[in-house]
Amino acid sequence: MMWDYGYGAWWMWIPGLLLTLLVVAGIVVLIVLAVRSSGRPHDMRPADHDAARRILDERLARGEITPEQYRELHSTLDEGRRP
Repeated sequence: MMWDYGYGAWWMWIPGLLLTLLVVAGIVVLIVLAVRSSGRPHDMRPADHDAARRILDERLARGEITPEQYRELHSTLDEGRRP
C-alpha cells in the first residue's frame, strides 16, 4: 500500500541539484582558465611596459642618462613588446 502517494523520496532532488551545480561550476572554471591561458604572457603586461617607459622618461629628465642612451633603451623596450 502506498502511504504517501508516491512522494516518499521527495528529498532525492537535492543530490541532483548539487550535481548539476557542481558540473556548471566546473564548466565556468574551465572557461576562466582557458581565457586566462590564451591571453598575453604575464611577464609583459601593458602596465609594466608603461611603467618602464615612465621610469625611462624620468631618468632622462633627471639627467641620469643621455639622449642616445634614452633612444637605445626606448628601442629596446619597443623590441621587447613585439611578439
